[in-house]
Amino acid sequence: MDKFVTTIKKCTRSCAIFFHNCNKRDGFKALIAAIISILIGIFCGFIVMLCAAPQYAGAGLWALLTSAFTDSSLLTLDIALYSAIPMMLSGLAIAFAFKLKLFNIGITGQVTIGAFTSIIAGLGGANWFVCMLVGALSGAAAGFIPGFLKAKFNVSEVLSGIMLNWILYYMIGLMGSLVVPREFRMTTTPTELKTLPVAARMPSLGIPGIESVSVGIIVAIVIIAIIWVVLNKTTFGFELTMTGRNTEASKYAGVNQTKSTILALTISGALAGICGYMLYSDPVMPSRFTWDSSGNTLLADGFNGISVSLIAQNSPIGCFFSSLLLTFMDAAENNIKVVSNSVYNNYYTDLIKNVVIYVAAFSSFFIMLLTKLNEKNENLEYFHREVKQLVKKEG
Repeated sequence: MDKFVTTIKKCTRSCAIFFHNCNKRDGFKALIAAIISILIGIFCGFIVMLCAAPQYAGAGLWALLTSAFTDSSLLTLDIALYSAIPMMLSGLAIAFAFKLKLFNIGITGQVTIGAFTSIIAGLGGANWFVCMLVGALSGAAAGFIPGFLKAKFNVSEVLSGIMLNWILYYMIGLMGSLVVPREFRMTTTPTELKTLPVAARMPSLGIPGIESVSVGIIVAIVIIAIIWVVLNKTTFGFELTMTGRNTEASKYAGVNQTKSTILALTISGALAGICGYMLYSDPVMPSRFTWDSSGNTLLADGFNGISVSLIAQNSPIGCFFSSLLLTFMDAAENNIKVVSNSVYNNYYTDLIKNVVIYVAAFSSFFIMLLTKLNEKNENLEYFHREVKQLVKKEG
């Protein structure tokens, strides 16, 4: 029995030491803050379920957490994984710009122009890689404009981004009506483009049951890895991070802030442009792009990236997991309705997502608590070491 107790104490101490050492890392503290936000959101959603229909609350929560991974719901997994691809990229676009403390609110216009130009390229005979490249270049051009205005004339990127969104909105409408060839449009609805040809769509990975999951998820993971390396292992990434944390110190260190600002928003726009292409490149059932104002030409999908980036604490790798979290919640909505005999509707998953996002806005508070806990532990360790040395001297 004594040996068992001693073993438990050793394991507990080892876990405490591991947590203490990890808590010294900013990435670990950001991860813990994100997990706390998610748990609070799920807990609040569960409480609301209990209040509405307590007899279904357990089954509803279980469906929310597991429905995307059960054998009977491959369609749910298919939808979730496909939807996560553009969401990863839009979150990454927001996170990259925010490293320089730039809020790329113009992302929705960049996503829209990227989608429009890439589909035009595909209808013109380009393959999927060229379409993706065209989308990236279009988004980069749209991101360059607010970046240039910010760097050269100190024009707020928020103001210029919002205005550019609407400029792109009307520009696409004019181009669709006056420039786009008739053979690229739908016959019955001339304000819609035809779907991408098979060669212009992202190739499917060919996994049975989830055919919509394409090479795009591999492309997204590669882009995430590249952005992570750029931010953490290159001089340019270090300059971006340093400028975002302390503008005056970066000036003193000789960082070219004009170049950094322009490049940050240009790269962010390129990522948003790729996101736009991904939205319409489903290898099985691609959707059609419309420029009719009644059909909401200005894609709101870019704004989803704000939620992804917020939950991920602006971490490129975190954007991968936070996008999966949000799309799995979206894809599980129908399953929640089934287990509750339609008592629970879509608003329950929306509530959970919104609480998660709202609490994630207080992530700095959680990180501050973790930092204080780490400092307290270090002070205790220092005190224990001093006491031990004093006891040895007295002995």
